[in-house]
Amino acid sequence: MGAQRRYHHGWVPYDHGRTVGAPERIDVCGVPVDSVSMSDTVSTVLGWTASEQPRVAVGINANSAFLARGDARLAAQLRAADLAYPDGQSVVWADRLLGGGCTERVATTDLVHPLTAALTARGPARYFLLGGTPEVVRAAARRLETEYPGLSTRVRDGYEGAADPRAVVEDVNDFAPDVLWVGMGDPRQQQWVQQHRDELRVGAVLTCGGLFDWLGGVHRRPPDWMVRAGLEWLWRLALEPRRLLRRYLLGNPWFVARLARDKAAQLLGRRP
Repeated sequence: MGAQRRYHHGWVPYDHGRTVGAPERIDVCGVPVDSVSMSDTVSTVLGWTASEQPRVAVGINANSAFLARGDARLAAQLRAADLAYPDGQSVVWADRLLGGGCTERVATTDLVHPLTAALTARGPARYFLLGGTPEVVRAAARRLETEYPGLSTRVRDGYEGAADPRAVVEDVNDFAPDVLWVGMGDPRQQQWVQQHRDELRVGAVLTCGGLFDWLGGVHRRPPDWMVRAGLEWLWRLALEPRRLLRRYLLGNPWFVARLARDKAAQLLGRRP
């Protein structure tokens, strides 16, 4: 396996005149990771909002790789993303070990704030939030509108609100958001986006997992020192032991073992 590099297109300048070139993309434990910083990611998504042709950004973490290991469809959907930014600290470390160029983690829970600030600094902006429970997604929308007065939102929950895909697509297109946030968890959110991508008239589509839970106040953010140490998973496990115990007990060791295997293969492949 090892670090398989490729370059991809679709990276455009935004209105401040800063151009983001096509980043290096490598394979990390079976999933794509682009060498982008937080500012790169914000700049790129801002550029996408000028178009009605959807481009998709996904956050990659160790769980992404764990889920994709036996799900070829999910793996293909992640590879089809226009941007695969390093959402997990373990992915940043793995990328560096395999020779990639990641400089920092781009956590989705952090990304939403500089992106929204940049969008609303240009003028009125619109978000469509799709996913979560009715109460949580509405709370997330209220928080964003309160913190960023130039932002308008429309929401649909991920249950009854998403039951009729055609109605969801029509609702999104009618609202004409700058960004569509899809928070249904993997693999469901990737399946939804790739299935309906060609029907949407929105420039930027971001899958966001449990972002609405964090914005809506269901969970508290971990202390900064835990984030810097790559221990956010431990904080989340303490908050949701039933849901996350299997994910971390199985997924984290698998990720380490797969990384060791890929690094060994990379080293062997470089021998004369």
